[in-house]
Amino acid sequence: MKKLIFLAMLLCADSALGFGFGPDKKAHFGTSVGYGLVAGTTVYHYAEQMGPTERMLTSSGLALVPGLAVEISDEFSKEHHFSWGDLTADALGAVTGAVAAELINGQLWISASGKQIRLVGKW
Repeated sequence: MKKLIFLAMLLCADSALGFGFGPDKKAHFGTSVGYGLVAGTTVYHYAEQMGPTERMLTSSGLALVPGLAVEISDEFSKEHHFSWGDLTADALGAVTGAVAAELINGQLWISASGKQIRLVGKW
């Protein structure tokens, strides 16, 4: 049930980004989710002294670096320019991936009952 709710949350996030945005924003979001998952899992396994909030902030920041690098390089290219919208999609994807990494690695879980859905942690 928890995995089903998590997948529904990811689909809602994708739908929200897709509303009024082209495939470029979806690509930025999806790629950053992948970076967030990798960074979150790496930080989870190698930074045991960090708490979950610190891990998610660190992995979100690490996952945002490639998107920021792309936007900076776009500013200096003749074909593209720096886009705050693309960077926002990168940031949302990085945070989504970092939270997903915490969920997958077992530190957080979703508790659903009646009219309430809560994100619960073990710390």
